[in-house]
Amino acid sequence: MAKKIVQTQYRENYGSHDWDGTGECPQYWKNKGGETYVVYGSADSVSSGVINNTIAYSSEYSEESIISIEDYSEWHENTLWEPWQDRTYLAICEDGTIVRERHSGTEDLRQGLKRYKHAWIFPNAEAMRSGDSNHYSVEYVFENGKTAHSEEEAHEIFKTL
Repeated sequence: MAKKIVQTQYRENYGSHDWDGTGECPQYWKNKGGETYVVYGSADSVSSGVINNTIAYSSEYSEESIISIEDYSEWHENTLWEPWQDRTYLAICEDGTIVRERHSGTEDLRQGLKRYKHAWIFPNAEAMRSGDSNHYSVEYVFENGKTAHSEEEAHEIFKTL
């Protein structure tokens, strides 16, 4: 299995906020940060072209572009993210299915919460960009050992802390 580290830049077009969809869209782009992904799959599925087609997009409203792609090595695991940063993992399957997981950092969590993870399964890259997932799951792990698999369950556990 091949792994890559992908750094992106996210930009938002503030000019589109008041645009009614007719004529030229006003252009007022602002950089809004980006994302660090660990992307894994077969050597073919994590090629630069596939990664670019999976992650990068552009519309009148926003865009995400790839800044860099590099090979992942084990030392990255402890140096890739700051403790407070969420971690984003993408698995690109041979059939085009994409599994996206977002894991919490280890700092800045609500009191009593140890970690959380959100996961989505998308049939393809276009569905991922539009947010059209086949499956969504969430897991909250608390310091007291309890686990919740929905927002409602997590709220009930928070009430007891």
